[in-house]
Amino acid sequence: MAWLTNSRILFPTVILLGVLVNRGLRLKEMMTTYENMTFNDQNCVLKGSFSGAEDMALGKNSVLFFGSSGGLSNCFANGSAATENGGFWMLDMKASDPEPVQLDILDFPHESIHVHGIYVSNKTDRLYFINHIGPISTVEVLKIEYTPKVVLKHLKTVKSDLFPRYGINDLVEGIDENEIYVSRWQVFSMRENGQRNLETAWEKFEALLGLGVMLFGPTLTLVYRCDLVKNECYAASDKLFVGANGMTVSPDRQTYFVADPMEKKIGLLKRQSDGWLEFQEWIQLPFGIDNIEFEPSTGEILLGTIPDFHSARKQHEDKNHPVPGGLSVLYLEDGQWKTRDILMHDGLKLAQISAGNRFGSTVVLGSPHSKGILVCKQQ
Repeated sequence: MAWLTNSRILFPTVILLGVLVNRGLRLKEMMTTYENMTFNDQNCVLKGSFSGAEDMALGKNSVLFFGSSGGLSNCFANGSAATENGGFWMLDMKASDPEPVQLDILDFPHESIHVHGIYVSNKTDRLYFINHIGPISTVEVLKIEYTPKVVLKHLKTVKSDLFPRYGINDLVEGIDENEIYVSRWQVFSMRENGQRNLETAWEKFEALLGLGVMLFGPTLTLVYRCDLVKNECYAASDKLFVGANGMTVSPDRQTYFVADPMEKKIGLLKRQSDGWLEFQEWIQLPFGIDNIEFEPSTGEILLGTIPDFHSARKQHEDKNHPVPGGLSVLYLEDGQWKTRDILMHDGLKLAQISAGNRFGSTVVLGSPHSKGILVCKQQ
């Protein structure tokens, strides 16, 4: 027991034990199931045969836009070339029984489209989305025309050496159409042909490091700012996040919210005059979240929720395993951030909810992997 009196051994041992206990508590908290999981999905109908409607956003005239990836899990596992092509759809939220309508993109320069996060600007009538096209991941910029019918037209592809392959997640428009912010959720690029097809020792080592990031939770990811006039992207935040994911922004474009799903929290950042995002506070949540969307009409933030990470883990082993989730809202009351559940689905029709939106009595849910969207009518 001489090591107990040897400070050169004792102090590092105590520090290591402290780190292990801390990380163990983190994993315990992450895997704790949301205790208020009450399903109210009896009026939900699955619509559409597309896969991976991971994100959605409400445009003008009650038009809900959403993109599909063909299934993000397959895209990341086997590469986008081995994944069915995605695309864009719209839903008229005012209709009594809305049906998805596919939208063509005029002048689209790529053969491949695998949509991840999207953002619709009702200020500039632009639609931005993350596209994983295989060799690289890009940001695509589209113009929305609403009359006489909804039309999407491609304006620009944004590329950057800072974007890891399959490693950028979501985005928002900044103060105007010349500025966007992009979240990076992966520390390393994934292999072009997917993580099931690792070949070199270095690729396998990186995959192990990626697993270590998930287990131990170092904050190594961040948000980028892209100047679309100069065609330059650079870091716009500190490395605050284990996995910077869904993003949204206040109507005045001064307050930015970034989800860190497995940490069950949202980072609130303030835009500085030079475009830097200065961290202000963490908003802790009782469940995991994926995509988030500021709702100007209420001042609330819509949350696509992941209340049970155990089920999400089991789905990696059995793709038919149901993963519950739904739509909740985040709001500020008496200086405190609070949540309220709007709709909770048991995951039998649409497994693993990544995004949700609402208009009137209609709630729509999307998933990164499953087929279709869930359209629900609330009483």
